Amino acid sequence: MESVALAALVHAQPEGFNEASWLGQVLVQRWSRYVPAGVDSPVGSLRAWVVGGVQDNETLVQARPVVRDPRADFVADMLRAPTQTTLAAYAGQPGTPGGSDSSAGLPPSLTMVRFQRWIGVRAESSLLPAGQAGEVEALRAELRAALPEFLIRSGGLVGDRELVVLSFLAALHAAGELGKAYATPATIRKALAALDDRLGRPAAFNLMVSDGRSVGVIHRGGRLMSLAPPPPPRPARAISQPHQRPSASLLLFDPHAPPGPADTDHPDVPEGVFTVHVRQPGVHERD
Repeated sequence: MESVALAALVHAQPEGFNEASWLGQVLVQRWSRYVPAGVDSPVGSLRAWVVGGVQDNETLVQARPVVRDPRADFVADMLRAPTQTTLAAYAGQPGTPGGSDSSAGLPPSLTMVRFQRWIGVRAESSLLPAGQAGEVEALRAELRAALPEFLIRSGGLVGDRELVVLSFLAALHAAGELGKAYATPATIRKALAALDDRLGRPAAFNLMVSDGRSVGVIHRGGRLMSLAPPPPPRPARAISQPHQRPSASLLLFDPHAPPGPADTDHPDVPEGVFTVHVRQPGVHERD
C-alpha cells in the first residue's frame, strides 16, 4: 500500500503565511524523502505533490504529478495563495545513483478532492492494509453505494484516496452540515470518527480535510508531528506574554519515519481524530 507524506498549515494571518525559510528548514528535518528546490538529488529520483487551500468560497488546488526540474519549489507552491488553511501531499520516489530516469519508476498519483468549500487528501492508496486485500472490493462497493448522487457527479471519484474523502463528505451531509457555510468542529470530528469506524479502524489511516477555517485529521500509523514557527521578535520595551498561544501550526505526517521518543522537544501527535481551528492553531480539539 503506497503512502505519501501529508502536511496541514493552519494560521491566523488572513494575509498569508510568510515564514518560508522556517517551513523549508522543517521539511528538510522532518520529511524523510523531501528534496528542497535547487538541491541535487540522486539520478532518477522523482518528486510529486499536490497543494490545496480554501479562500473565501473558492478552493485553490495545484498539482504537479511528476517533477523533474530541480528548480521546482514545493514551499513556494504551498505558500502561493494567502489561505489560512493549506493541505498538501508529497511523494518522493528515490532514484539510484548512476542510474537513469527509468530506474526510479513514477511517483504515486496524487489528487486532492474538492467539493464546494471542502478539500481533502489521504496518505494511503488502499482502503485497507495489504493483509486484508480480499475485503477491499466489498468495502469499496459499500462506500460507493452509500455516496449521494451529487457527490458522485462532482467528478472527484477516481480511486480509493478520493473515495475516502467523499465518504467523509457523505457523513457530513448525513449530519446536515455539508451545505452550511461552516460545519462545527465537533460535527467534523463526529463525521471523521464515523468514517473511521466504517472502515474498521485500519492500522494505517491518515486523512486531512479542511473547509478553510477548520482542519480535521484522522491519524493512525506513521509519524505525525505538530510544530509552531518561532515567535516574531518583540520590541525591546514590549511586555512579555508567556501564555500567548502560537498564531500558526504545521502538521507533518511522514509514513516512512518511525515514531519518535516521547521526551523530545516535538513529541508525536497521539493517534486518533482531532480538529484544528484558525483561531487557535496550536490547539487540537478531541472528543
